[in-house]
Amino acid sequence: QLLEHDDVADALAEHDPDVFGFVHAETSTGVLQPDVPELTDAAHDHDALVIADSVTSLGGVELRVDEWDIDVAYSGPQKCLSCPPGASPLTLSDEAMEKVLSREEDPRSWYLDLSLLEGYWGEERAYHHTAPITNVYALREALRLVAEEGIEARWARHERLAGALKAGMEAMGLEMNAPDEYWLPSLNAVRVPAGIDDGEVCDALIEQYDLEIAGGLGDLAGEIFRIGCMGHSARPENVIYVVTALGDVLESMGAAVDPGAGVTATRNALEE
Repeated sequence: QLLEHDDVADALAEHDPDVFGFVHAETSTGVLQPDVPELTDAAHDHDALVIADSVTSLGGVELRVDEWDIDVAYSGPQKCLSCPPGASPLTLSDEAMEKVLSREEDPRSWYLDLSLLEGYWGEERAYHHTAPITNVYALREALRLVAEEGIEARWARHERLAGALKAGMEAMGLEMNAPDEYWLPSLNAVRVPAGIDDGEVCDALIEQYDLEIAGGLGDLAGEIFRIGCMGHSARPENVIYVVTALGDVLESMGAAVDPGAGVTATRNALEE
């Protein structure tokens, strides 16, 4: 759910929480949370720590943990970093770590007891678990590629290529689920045309084009397609391919779409 500053401020005033959490890039709706500093300022005005779910934003869209005063952020390596899953990036501010170390009750889970993990990471090097060395090397290589490309250049690449995908969808006659100001480049949620079964489309794409996109979840089940444009997959040839394939399948099922216009708009956007 998109968070508006006034609603957040009102809720903080009413409930006075110790922790305020939000999803920066929402993969089930294709929404990017804007104006993050306004949210963190409101939370800190009430002495609440801020936790950000950045699973689908790290390495794909602008994310400035320190500048935006986010206390805790976690992500997944398998999204915009194009890394095998298994070792998740996590960062905590000094204030958040102090909160962890000063807690009065023991955590319910030994596996993610950050006080124990802090001893493992820190100078003490107290044993907590056998580290997944291959995952660590994989994550290091993924981050090396991010550094080689440059993080801001990487953000721009995702925006440009997903923008071409979005242009193709709209020119074809499809509608994005999120308004433009909340559009999430790394996960494009596209409304399913009237009279079309999203599951049949997804199956046809796999069978005919060896291409997998996802359907909606929860209240949006059957209402949207979810198309990732992340990391190594955010390339011109992939964007052209998915626009072509989706247009062909939808047209074959009788949807009111113009596949040719979609491909042309995508190609024009890529050439700009």
